[in-house]
Amino acid sequence: MSMVTPSSSVLYARLVAKGRLRHLQLLVSVADSGSVRRAAEQIGMSQPAATQALADIEGLLGTPLFERHVRGMRLTAAGSAVAPMARNTLSALRASADTVHALQAGAGGVLRLGAITAGVAGLLCRMLPSFAARHPTLRIEVLEAPGDQLLADVMSGRVDMALCRRPHELPAPCTFEQFAPDVPWIVAGRSHPLVRKTQPTLADLRAARWMLPVQGIGIRSVFDALFDAPDAPKPELHPVSSTSLPLVLELLRSDSVLTLVPRSVIGPFVQWGLVARVAYEFGGELEGIGALLGADSDRPAVAACLEALREAVRSEAAA
Repeated sequence: MSMVTPSSSVLYARLVAKGRLRHLQLLVSVADSGSVRRAAEQIGMSQPAATQALADIEGLLGTPLFERHVRGMRLTAAGSAVAPMARNTLSALRASADTVHALQAGAGGVLRLGAITAGVAGLLCRMLPSFAARHPTLRIEVLEAPGDQLLADVMSGRVDMALCRRPHELPAPCTFEQFAPDVPWIVAGRSHPLVRKTQPTLADLRAARWMLPVQGIGIRSVFDALFDAPDAPKPELHPVSSTSLPLVLELLRSDSVLTLVPRSVIGPFVQWGLVARVAYEFGGELEGIGALLGADSDRPAVAACLEALREAVRSEAAA
């Protein structure tokens, strides 16, 4: 007789009724360590208890979550589907515990913001100091992470709002508000010869040495389009490519190279004189930074922060 596969609603009901947070903690720990014994030690369980707990959650789901082999434990396809949920649940629980502790310690509230590098370097650098001064009892935490991680963080409640570019897919009930389009800037160290040139030409750019933007980010397509003529000489490339802003700034300072960076990322560093912009104008725009909000993002602190961000964008546009 063939076994009937339970529906997703049945599996969900089983987890709600009989699943425990300890199950999720164990699942994540085994996935990270590759060993039931090490996972048990990390979370303070005996190995027999951990083995039984793992068997319990696999029994609830009706499928193995790990493959047992000589080198340890490896997630199955089902385990790989469940593990992110376990991580997000534990992360949200930790954030909630931190919030309760902060409130008990006298904070007027806690606001957790996630942001990609461009969101931190641009909008948050401009608005956060004055916003914090206007809300002295509000504890503000900023997590910098890639956009796909921030979507998971917003959905799990780990952050209240994220500053990022619009996700390719926007699952309900998340919403996204774009603030303003972005533009590509060519930047270099302050002593680079092209910094002093008022109207650099495409030939000048092709003759320069470049730090190539990393594949997979929006600015890379702008770089590729700049040098896409089949008969045009390709520029000399620096051996290092990186999305790390401190590393990019140091390479621009120490080497005679150019690179392409969104204005939202590099604008403050140009303003502070750490690097300089090369006065070459592009015709197009980049997708701008916006606010990604989740189901529980309607708190007063989130609304106040969102309005402060809008005001920062309006002020920059009027300048």
